[in-house]
Amino acid sequence: MDKVLKGKPVAEKLYEESRIIAEKYKGVPKLLSVMIGGDEASKQYVRSKSKKLSALGFEFELLELPDEITENEAREKIGDAIESLNPDGIIIERPVPKHMDFWQLAELIPPISDIDCQRYDSLGRLMAGNPIFVPATAGAVVELLRFYGIKTAGKRITLIGRSLTVGLPLSVMLLWKNDYGNATLTVCHSRTKELQDSLKNAEIIISAAGKSGLIKREMVSDGVIVIDVGINFVNGKLVGDVDFEGVSMKAAAITPVPGGVGAVTTAYLIKNLAKAFELRKKLA
Repeated sequence: MDKVLKGKPVAEKLYEESRIIAEKYKGVPKLLSVMIGGDEASKQYVRSKSKKLSALGFEFELLELPDEITENEAREKIGDAIESLNPDGIIIERPVPKHMDFWQLAELIPPISDIDCQRYDSLGRLMAGNPIFVPATAGAVVELLRFYGIKTAGKRITLIGRSLTVGLPLSVMLLWKNDYGNATLTVCHSRTKELQDSLKNAEIIISAAGKSGLIKREMVSDGVIVIDVGINFVNGKLVGDVDFEGVSMKAAAITPVPGGVGAVTTAYLIKNLAKAFELRKKLA
């Protein structure tokens, strides 16, 4: 097993699988991204998706709406875009303006096009172990573990974070009955006391807290495997939740930021897009 678990080879594998699906059906998968206002992190993620899709020869459509638009107006414009563009996959970029109900907007996405698991019923299927799609970041973590042969069955895992986009779905996936589930899982969050105790006991640590410098060398045990999902900007530099230099001195394996899980996330989302394209072709 490599010491530094780089995301690039995992991403390349997923991109190739997506290309094969598109070639098989002799078509071009299309993604519709809806951004209402949007912060800089959202805009950067949208640019990254657009660039990767273009490189693959896939189509990307961006519906950009102003912050001040009403929810009813946004719903109408999203519905019109879905009808006119007929995309295979659809994403409502987070965050949306505070005066809007994200879940009501997400319900406009047909289940077969919900490639980032944004609908209530998509999350419900995930919890039941029968998803159409898995959220991209959570899926990217498991895909990276699979690629490097890091089985989680029976392992003590400490997961930091309980968001609906990463922590919660990932916690469920780590309990699924397979070699990359079946974990003995501890979930920590902002209200957790004595975080270091949970970290010291862990064989695998997965951090999706979004807090730079959260995990330091003295907080982990020798031989631990560390998956850093955190995205933070410090003095204009992208960093994770983990003190990479310090923790890597004790870890058996660790993901870098950038170049780790983030690289896989975009690729996993595009693989979901290719899957949606395939499902729609089969139903046509």
